Amino acid sequence: MAPTKDEVGATPSTDADHASSSEVGDVARGPAVELPLHLTEKILCCINPLAAARLATVCKSWAATVSEQLARPVPHLFVYLPADNKSDRRGRVVPVPIGCGDDVGGARLAPAAIPNRVLLADTNGLACIGAMPSGHLAFANWWSKHLVLINPITGARQSVQVEEPRRSLVLAAAAGGDSFISVGTDELTLWRRAGDDGGEEWSRWTVPAAATHGIVNIAWAAVCCGCFYMLDDDGHVFVIDVGAPPPLRVEKLPVASLFDGDHAMAVLSPATKGHLLESDGEVLFVRPVLASKDEVGRAGGATTFCNHDAAVFPAILGFEVYRLDLKDRRWARVKKLPGDRRALFVSHGSSFAVRSSETAGCRSNCIYFVGNKWYCSLCNRDAGKTWGVYSMEDREVLFEHAVTEPGPCSAATWFLPSVV
Repeated sequence: MAPTKDEVGATPSTDADHASSSEVGDVARGPAVELPLHLTEKILCCINPLAAARLATVCKSWAATVSEQLARPVPHLFVYLPADNKSDRRGRVVPVPIGCGDDVGGARLAPAAIPNRVLLADTNGLACIGAMPSGHLAFANWWSKHLVLINPITGARQSVQVEEPRRSLVLAAAAGGDSFISVGTDELTLWRRAGDDGGEEWSRWTVPAAATHGIVNIAWAAVCCGCFYMLDDDGHVFVIDVGAPPPLRVEKLPVASLFDGDHAMAVLSPATKGHLLESDGEVLFVRPVLASKDEVGRAGGATTFCNHDAAVFPAILGFEVYRLDLKDRRWARVKKLPGDRRALFVSHGSSFAVRSSETAGCRSNCIYFVGNKWYCSLCNRDAGKTWGVYSMEDREVLFEHAVTEPGPCSAATWFLPSVV
């Protein structure tokens, strides 16, 4: 039935405007009329695209709008929670208002119901180590022979067999394809599959240990212009060009470490040190600027929540961004994000760049981050995960909101949902 004047916000009706009951009945028996496109877009823009997918069957205009929204995915958070015997699912998908987080006064918004198809049976004993560009979450542990990939929206599952024994498995940030690196005792293996459809076919390249120039532990990796870029725990840069004629060679770039002389950063975990990612054909390193324990206390922020000596994850005050300058072989400080109105999303195991002009509500020249301030390994509790936005133009954190409540340890990672 077509909307009335009152429903579309037209001028108020009068008695003369009301039709007789017989006239109304004739209208009701008439052919269905689709809503104007601008009204359809307003309605569906208020609904999370993933939750609105089931509404595509309502009418042609709704189907067109939903399809357009799904073609331009908005980053979501996957919160990986401890096993819950009351549910067969592991974790939950959380849509966050990336365009209006500071306009809600810090109030917790009730997220739309998003299906999560990560089953406990598929992930029991495995940790979520990050997300792939195809929208698949990656699950593994240090002794596992397989990397398990699961699409949390569709439930599609794939297992990739990796070599054993190995010292580490690191996801590689990339645009337009899934990639990861397996560091074994006798070799280094690079894995990649092109495209965003999450296909089954993987390409792999093996580099003998003798040719890896003493790489011991890769903390970060990114694929850019056909090359795998890797950083170790000390911040040294290595590169492998998989398009070069065999045998593959590892080059250690003569670039000063970002951690040289920074002893406070050196003792923190790689996840706290920063994030490596690709953006418009360039390799970027995003490093948080952290407050000390005393600064957090003076700000009236986090307080201990148990009787143990809890380890402190300092509060995030801001970020520094560096670009790998291959010509001058150095890390160059970036004050404005390059490219078409770019924004960065950074989290442990998953960091990527998006065009804000193609991402609904996204702020350009900003860094969307995941935070955590307190953690106690003895009681396996933390103060809960947060998400926030740092403006590179204003050089300040615009807002930071809670994702989970204090309690059992959890993890949160950004991912781009896919319905393929």
